[in-house]
Amino acid sequence: MAYDPALFKGESMNAAVRLSVLLLVPSLAAAAPPASTEREPGVQWEQTVEMEMSGFSMPAQTTKVCVPKRGMTEPPGSGRKDDKCKVSNVRNVGNKMSWTMVCEGEEKMSGEGEIVQQPDGYDGKMTMRTAQGEMLMKMRGKKLGGDCDAGEMRRQVAAVQAESAAQVGKMCSDMATQVAVSAFTGPQPVCKAPADRATLCKRAATRDGVITLSAQPASATGGLSSLCGKNLEAMKAEVCADAGRHEAERRCSDGSDKLLSFIGQSCPAQTQVVAQRECAGRTYTDLTTCYRSFCTSYAADLLDKGKKPAPQPPKADDAAIEAAKKAAKGFLPF
Repeated sequence: MAYDPALFKGESMNAAVRLSVLLLVPSLAAAAPPASTEREPGVQWEQTVEMEMSGFSMPAQTTKVCVPKRGMTEPPGSGRKDDKCKVSNVRNVGNKMSWTMVCEGEEKMSGEGEIVQQPDGYDGKMTMRTAQGEMLMKMRGKKLGGDCDAGEMRRQVAAVQAESAAQVGKMCSDMATQVAVSAFTGPQPVCKAPADRATLCKRAATRDGVITLSAQPASATGGLSSLCGKNLEAMKAEVCADAGRHEAERRCSDGSDKLLSFIGQSCPAQTQVVAQRECAGRTYTDLTTCYRSFCTSYAADLLDKGKKPAPQPPKADDAAIEAAKKAAKGFLPF
């Protein structure tokens, strides 16, 4: 059957790609320790891996690798420093090697494999069972000849892994600063470092953090409570109370514009207090300079609400709206 990309998205794609990479370079498992920088005598090989899952197949992937001259002495993946996947029941009978493998963690897998080696090539297969179904990996190798450094690929892989880890670390650090909750939540979060989680929660509890979170859709902040122990409304209430105290103490000092803007946008209760104290009963020219923008916005909001008819409003509410509109017009500059 033809390759259908839709079948390999999400979990299935993650498992398939990780396992294919593991099998494409089996020589790494049998090579010298990764820390070694010495040249290791090797021979060029051509290796091909095919993958089938749920009756569909991915195109064969062929690559050239440098295999140590001593050959493949262990199953693919057995030398990885990854405690999530464990190889066991390794048996060598003649030129045939077989084994079983179990992978724990987020992508649980189990299966078995075998390789039949010849002087100038090998054929093998590996069957893995995942939550998405059974996956069959077919692999074959052909000796090309030619001297090479078997440790070079290992060093390149290590360098790529290190660079990738650094990039993910930088990305997650930025995500924490940007209060991107969805990057840290869900069944398989992209970012997991405790330090980044602590940074996100600390920033989420600040004025800037609350503003950032308030601008995001509810679906993007739904995991905030499980991540930080408080939901957005609780954080907003705490930050608003603190902002209200600061505003009452500072009264037109440096930074009051930002503080008043935050209160007006995010803190209804504190907005009412400030409006009653600084705006009510005053005309635009009577307003203290630093409160003009706040009171103007507050009045405009009242007028806007007055223009929106409520469903079957009581007469008392109509009267209250008209009174608010008259009061607001008193200090609007038009």
